[in-house]
Amino acid sequence: MFSIIIQLKQKSKLWHILWFLLPAGAGFSHVLRNSYNNYLIYKGVFKHLCKEVNLYSLYPTEYFDSNHYGVLFGLIIAPFSVLPDALGVTLWVVFHAFVLYQALVVLPLKNTEKWILLAICLVDLMTSSHNVQVNPSVGALIIFSWYFVRKEKDFWAVLFVLIGAFVKLYGIVGLVFWVFSKHKIKYIYAGLFWGVILFCLPMLFSSPHFVLQSYYDWYASLVEKNLANQNIVQGMQDVSFMGLVRRLTPFHEVSNLAFLVPAFLLQILPLLRFKMYENLYFQLRYLASLLIFVVIFSSSSESATYIIAVSGVAIWFITQVKPIQKWVWILLGLVLVFTSLSATDIFPPVTRQLFLFYSIKAFPCCLVWFACVWQLWGDEK
Repeated sequence: MFSIIIQLKQKSKLWHILWFLLPAGAGFSHVLRNSYNNYLIYKGVFKHLCKEVNLYSLYPTEYFDSNHYGVLFGLIIAPFSVLPDALGVTLWVVFHAFVLYQALVVLPLKNTEKWILLAICLVDLMTSSHNVQVNPSVGALIIFSWYFVRKEKDFWAVLFVLIGAFVKLYGIVGLVFWVFSKHKIKYIYAGLFWGVILFCLPMLFSSPHFVLQSYYDWYASLVEKNLANQNIVQGMQDVSFMGLVRRLTPFHEVSNLAFLVPAFLLQILPLLRFKMYENLYFQLRYLASLLIFVVIFSSSSESATYIIAVSGVAIWFITQVKPIQKWVWILLGLVLVFTSLSATDIFPPVTRQLFLFYSIKAFPCCLVWFACVWQLWGDEK
């Protein structure tokens, strides 16, 4: 695999082209088929914000389903929403590919390792792009929140954390990188500053009362969505560790807390290894584990969300000692086949549906997460 990627890089800029061209093609293909409902939901957030109508209600004359993103999201989609849909959808998809690309290539790794990251993530980038989703940027924000702490630019690190949190909550996990910060007080003050700015910013297009009400409505919509996602009959969401157990065992009604509490403890316990805080590979592995954690332990996870988890898998793979052990290759292979390729036409539609309905897509990433946490405890690299 290493030799193939190196040869491709030496011969051309193929990976640059594919990373942006394929998502652009995916977005435009959905324009031609008039199948970009998610984008219409996103556009609606900005429009409804300006009109001060409920951001989380159903609007069947505009789109199917409802919005579950935060109030700030309306400002992120705003520049795209004023464009014709054909251009807006295409640029929207390319924009998120660009954000994740930047996050991956700024990582302190060798150039060859960066190309491997892109190669591993490309299929899931396409899955997210075909769903016109924001998930590549959600994962990128978590990566940036670690990167700027590492660069001792805490003022910007916490900005990326809070943008992620104000958009999709997933980004809030980036706050854990505060423990790696050398400027912890500055980080806290910056968090207070950016928290106020990002909370108030939508008020420029609306009113303080409406924004406050919208945050309450957002909370209510997330609670309702979480309960709906745990319905075993509804197989497109809860593609998670919890969903795997609920759908493949008799424990259909088991609570999320039965998973989240021990998983949270396993996720934070490696942080007791204070002497490893300066170790780059320890930090990268922790970043990798966190990217996987937010997906496999979320009842809102769906197929398109796995670009976040697979980005974590790719970073975990890069941190392995060379020569890479056989079991690591096996886990990577399972992720590529059963998580990434299972969403493509390589598998027949019936098989793809089964992988989602029974949450099998989550299984390889769960194995990698456990392996990553285990290595965080035991490895000295």
